[in-house]
Amino acid sequence: MIHWIGKALLKLPPETAHHQAIRLLQAYQSILRPPGFPAIHLPQIPSLNFRNRVGLAAGFDKNAEVVSAIGRLGFGFLEVGTVTPKPQFGNPLPRIWRVKPDSLVNSLGFNNCGLEQFAHNLVSRPSKIPVFANIGKGKETPNEQALEDYQLGLRHLRDKADGFVINVSSPNTPHLRGLQNAQFVEALGNILPVNRPVWLKLAPDLSNGELIALCEQIRAHTRFAGVVVTNTSRLLAEENGFAQGGFSGPALFERSLECVSVARGALGPDKVLIGVGGISSADNARKMREAGADLIEVYTAFIYQGPKVLKALVNGSL
Repeated sequence: MIHWIGKALLKLPPETAHHQAIRLLQAYQSILRPPGFPAIHLPQIPSLNFRNRVGLAAGFDKNAEVVSAIGRLGFGFLEVGTVTPKPQFGNPLPRIWRVKPDSLVNSLGFNNCGLEQFAHNLVSRPSKIPVFANIGKGKETPNEQALEDYQLGLRHLRDKADGFVINVSSPNTPHLRGLQNAQFVEALGNILPVNRPVWLKLAPDLSNGELIALCEQIRAHTRFAGVVVTNTSRLLAEENGFAQGGFSGPALFERSLECVSVARGALGPDKVLIGVGGISSADNARKMREAGADLIEVYTAFIYQGPKVLKALVNGSL
């Protein structure tokens, strides 16, 4: 039945399909039963128990509305958001496009319900898997004041999320990617909580040199748990003829894989590396693990293949 629901959703406009998927998961989250997987324990963060190494990336459950359902589908952990201090509509419609083969371009722009409602949703929909809140800055917030937005998010959600991902790499908020610099990362590190793991999410369009420099900085900072690589690609979106948005899908995999390998070399063994970008098969998952990813995340393959992709990814990432 889930297979047929997925096929039906793909016949709808992309953002309509997304909203319908969220509504369906809201309806079913009390009755879904998760499949059994062996627990995964990471020595770097012993306080968390992962059902497996495969998580759902940020962007699907933007408002933390279906955390229970996603856990019951079989994911090992979940990233919710991106959330900003105040509610945002995001960029004008249309802002999601399907691209062949099995890819997406999105220019959503951090559409979300804001911290107050987001926090309420997290508390009222408990999950049995780790849930990480992805935090961004508001669209109207200048980069000079961005640190305050991140601090608000960390403070407001510190007892409600199991960890945090700091998003400085989305191509859909003006000037956001300009925060991928040593000065901002140093300032950010000084405000991070000491009782929750925090990852920095980086873009695939950084040069390898830029990626190495940032990862070496993360390695030296005790409050960062590690990095998430990568986000969507603005360069690939341009190559596919889109004047806006970020590309996700199979064509991103090779660059994401390279970023994971480069990041692992710069991070050393003591930080947790989450690999994401174009993962759509057991072979992709295995290569990500071999390149150095401790955990992996999926988004676009879940949109196109549905929950059935999970078993292959879990088996490939063991």
